[in-house]
Amino acid sequence: IALCVASFSLASAQEQQRQKTEPLTVGSAISSILTVSENALTEASRLLQSDPYWKFRSASYSNAGLMSERDEMRLGNQLSIEVGKRFKVVTIGQERVNRIGQRIARASLRPNIAYRFHVIRDKEINAFSGPGGHIYVTTALMNLANDDELASVLSHEVSHVVARHSLKTIQQSKNLRGLADLFGSVTGIAGDTAQEFGTAAATIVASGLLAVHNREEEREADFLGLHALAKAGFNRQGMVTMFQKIQNVGEKDKSLLNSIFADHPDVDERIENTRYEINRMK
Repeated sequence: IALCVASFSLASAQEQQRQKTEPLTVGSAISSILTVSENALTEASRLLQSDPYWKFRSASYSNAGLMSERDEMRLGNQLSIEVGKRFKVVTIGQERVNRIGQRIARASLRPNIAYRFHVIRDKEINAFSGPGGHIYVTTALMNLANDDELASVLSHEVSHVVARHSLKTIQQSKNLRGLADLFGSVTGIAGDTAQEFGTAAATIVASGLLAVHNREEEREADFLGLHALAKAGFNRQGMVTMFQKIQNVGEKDKSLLNSIFADHPDVDERIENTRYEINRMK
């Protein structure tokens, strides 16, 4: 029996040594890579469940890899002209939205640019933003919201500008790949270039690209917006009650919300995430 045990131990030791020295095959290497990838996905899923905003906490923002900030401002101004052609921009509520909006802008992570807040006469509850700090909100939304709630909406839209979400969407659009070429090669826009620029801007507004954000971008804007809201001295619960009001409107008449929340995370999820972050901020 002792001989058998010794023989088995020797064989086992030799097999372990062989496994240590034997090079990885292509199959085993791929298997290892897949295992690592699965583990990474599992970890990311775990983090998302425990902290919905974990990936944004150490994020930094700049125009790196995008058009320059100066060109972003020029694009935003041209887009604003086109928005004015397409929508009824009014002065009703302008003082209120500008007063609250500028307070939010100063508390944001991008306070160094000139923000402009516009009011659009519309029965639909909506808000959107464009490159360069142009923020738009409808009269219907303004009538629905108190100041803290309006501040939460404006803070969300300012945060889209902070993260350059619309700018990224525009530059990544297959139909607008030549847009960046309109900048950089000229110091002043005139003639044919101006016409091309105006046409491109009109296309962007007509396509609705200014309001197109994926769910991850919306989640990021919620996170950044809540922190700017608090820093500006508004009631953080205003974001929760605004979501609840929007939810109630949607249950009664979805047409009043248009497609504003088509690509947004579920409202219940946003309320839960916001409450989580408010508790974490205490």
